[in-house]
Amino acid sequence: MAAALPGRQSRARFHPELDTAAIDEVFRKGAYSAGYSGFDGTDGTDTALADWLRHHQVDQVDVAGIATDFCVCATAEDAVRAGFATRVLLDLTAGVAADSTAVALEEMRAAGVDLVRAG
Repeated sequence: MAAALPGRQSRARFHPELDTAAIDEVFRKGAYSAGYSGFDGTDGTDTALADWLRHHQVDQVDVAGIATDFCVCATAEDAVRAGFATRVLLDLTAGVAADSTAVALEEMRAAGVDLVRAG
């Protein structure tokens, strides 16, 4: 999720080479407290990510980003708990430390997250 829908303003900034055409919404997390999961975030109208996904009939979530052992893990596990089929794209993630990343991968696998490669 990222840039704004047509006609809506977004303060999100992206690398100029990122094609934002397929991005429908931006969800911000950690604005007022430490937030590791993307499911802790809201869009510009305070809609929670899970509610937005359901409203748009999304049933599968792919998770990528930094850090595998914190934000990626928390987001993936929350996605599964919310009832979404969930994949972590391993080649599009990076962990903070090898030991904690290995633990996070096991936790995600045990929670029902599919660990796959994007390409």
